[in-house]
Amino acid sequence: MVTVIIPCHNAAASIRRCLDSVLAQTRKPDEIIIVNDGSTDESITEINSYGRAVKVLHQANQGPSIARNTGIAVAQSKYIAFLDADDYWMPEFLEKCVNFLEGHPEAVAVSTGQKLKIWGHADIIRPVFLRDPHSDQPVIVDDFFQFWGRHNHITTGSVVFHRSYGGEVFNQLPDLRMCEDLELWGYLATFGQWGFVPEVLFVSDGTTVAVTQGWFKKLSVRWKFCPTIEQWQRRIEPRLKERDREGFRVTRGWIAKSLAHASILAGRGKEARAVTVAYGKDFPRDRISSVLRFGASGSFRWATCCSLLRCREHLKAISMAFSVKRKS
Repeated sequence: MVTVIIPCHNAAASIRRCLDSVLAQTRKPDEIIIVNDGSTDESITEINSYGRAVKVLHQANQGPSIARNTGIAVAQSKYIAFLDADDYWMPEFLEKCVNFLEGHPEAVAVSTGQKLKIWGHADIIRPVFLRDPHSDQPVIVDDFFQFWGRHNHITTGSVVFHRSYGGEVFNQLPDLRMCEDLELWGYLATFGQWGFVPEVLFVSDGTTVAVTQGWFKKLSVRWKFCPTIEQWQRRIEPRLKERDREGFRVTRGWIAKSLAHASILAGRGKEARAVTVAYGKDFPRDRISSVLRFGASGSFRWATCCSLLRCREHLKAISMAFSVKRKS
């Protein structure tokens, strides 16, 4: 019925928490596939201690999208759920998602509320409206792209989806090393409807791995291979219905802002400025978006903004390392 696919690259510090949350589900997964994506730490030792509870596949380090596709290729189940090795689920995640999909054949996927644990910040709940009293009844999302653009409510581990639907077997684009999961979610929405379970059942917490691997070491590869917005949208845009285009424009604004920021951190300021000029009006209302829009209006401003954003990441890495050293 449901296969859980977990890419793992040097996640010895968090893989037990991840796997324990999967095995503690009230609706047990039928298959757990861990794809060892070229780990060089003690990840495999930790994973092997679970014995036959998990199936382990090995590959050279190729990134999360290819690792997930490796898992999908051998998965035996109707539904797929991704979970990153540094994240975890609440016990009822699979039960509530699978029950929803079984009861709504028109839905190609379903997502839940999420909690994001980001170093140096208070926990973030998404969608924001889940912070207040609300109905906990799952729903079909009437206008997926509008809802997504308004609430930014989906991330890798908050989704369960059909392995195949309408004759299409779903995979991630292998050349995307950033926003690859978000591309798949948009692509899925062109095949069928999405459901939403308004409960926080997924927790994203990459702090432990970021600390053990180093902030820049963990993210520099993703920044280096940051795609263009045209690469990102190439499967989605041709399949959009006219009624979806306005919502997709808003959603694409979130993606474009992330890609512009990543391009700056990768040292590709010229590309980042082009993205900001083309899509900046659709960027979300946040500080980094404001900095990017302000900087794009002039060469000197742009160079200054790029330097400030790079310094911000360096300071974050230094502060994180100092905090860990002080605690130890």
